[in-house]
Amino acid sequence: MKESVQQRFREAARELLKKWPEDVRLDVPLSPLVGYRVGGPADALAEPRNREQLREMLRFCATHQVPVFILGEGANLLIADEGVPGVVIRLRRCCQELYHEGTRVYVGTGRLVSELVEYCEAHELAGVEFMSGIPGTVGGALRMNAGAFVGEIGDRVVTIDALDMAGNAMTISREEAGFGYRRAEGLQDKILLGTWLQLEKGDRAQLRAAREDYLKRRASKQPLEYPSCGSVFKRPPGDYAGRLIEAAGLKGLRIGNAQVSPKHANFIVNLGNATAADIFAVIQTVQRNVYRQFGVWLELEVKLVGFPAEAVEQTRRPVNV
Repeated sequence: MKESVQQRFREAARELLKKWPEDVRLDVPLSPLVGYRVGGPADALAEPRNREQLREMLRFCATHQVPVFILGEGANLLIADEGVPGVVIRLRRCCQELYHEGTRVYVGTGRLVSELVEYCEAHELAGVEFMSGIPGTVGGALRMNAGAFVGEIGDRVVTIDALDMAGNAMTISREEAGFGYRRAEGLQDKILLGTWLQLEKGDRAQLRAAREDYLKRRASKQPLEYPSCGSVFKRPPGDYAGRLIEAAGLKGLRIGNAQVSPKHANFIVNLGNATAADIFAVIQTVQRNVYRQFGVWLELEVKLVGFPAEAVEQTRRPVNV
């Protein structure tokens, strides 16, 4: 990034701090805030207290032409070692609603998926227990249409409250969200605030048993003892990324302190003090070797943040393979 542009972002970050000194911090390391525990700083980290303050911050950034990135719990992100230019906004304070009307639940996007699951169990509402153990926030789950075992969150969405990047409010229907496998095309350039979910009446004991079963199944198959982003690659048509990676002889592959998990080949774990560059190198090595052996290019499920455009493009299609 050109120094003049970076300087402009930093000047805007300082101005943001002056406007909201209690809710903005500068040069904040992001590694403690994401699942991988890697990544550089943000020029500014803002945590608005309510939706109106969020809208004001977005208007400020739009006026000053400063990029904005929304950070949940960082469960499905790989943040570059150089960090994220511009303003990173967390919604954990301003989007915390959680209530129900009959069998419909409204949940703010700053809530953890685990909190949603536990709330529904306590109120005998069935339909999201399959999400037990999915890390991160409801906002992140919506953006990637998170799912496991028997369903996806998009199956339950009625409407989503959102803002555009200039702070203008809108309501998005499930159809407009464009839910697909690990994607929601209609949500990618929106700030998600909350969603109505359509559930059914359930039995508390049965919901608890289902939640505990899903958690046990995850623990038995996934390397939860190390920092990771969950599944790194999407499931290719008619196959599984983990099977292909293992068949390519890449289970246990290590670069620096990043490793393809010996427990689940679709997990790349941080063994301790790994860098984002280490993890990115493992990703590229896996993609190229699987492609050479099986002719399948594994598409990323993890989102790359702060990486140069050319580096991101290299992960999207076979290049110099």
